Amino acid sequence: MVSSAKKINPDAVEDIGGRLLNEVHRKYNFARHTFHDLNRDQLERAYLEARELAGSGLFNDEIYPDVSVDPYGEFTFSHRSDAGYVDIGVRGESELSYAVRNDKAQQETRFDDHDWRDRQIPQDLFKALKALGQSL
Repeated sequence: MVSSAKKINPDAVEDIGGRLLNEVHRKYNFARHTFHDLNRDQLERAYLEARELAGSGLFNDEIYPDVSVDPYGEFTFSHRSDAGYVDIGVRGESELSYAVRNDKAQQETRFDDHDWRDRQIPQDLFKALKALGQSL
């Protein structure tokens, strides 16, 4: 069986991935010190997933996301532009949730809650981000 998902490359896009990894770490520390009722094990798992996503090569200078973490420990990578938006979330439960809306090429809009136990980024997500980048 041939997988349609792309394997994560942790060394991809060093500069962008490095900046995102630093941002993920800052948000993790913020959550640890701010959200006292948060399950620490779940936060640790979400942090590891967010680090993998940050180093995946998924983002570039055109689509560089803001990183946030909510009181439930979900890390979100968001980017908004005139062409549409990207929201990708991980919460330490081996699920990658994403929505990519493309207002200039609506047929390229994609969303899914992807089983992420294999840590492979879905090809559909890569294609949607590429199409959004071309619409900028």
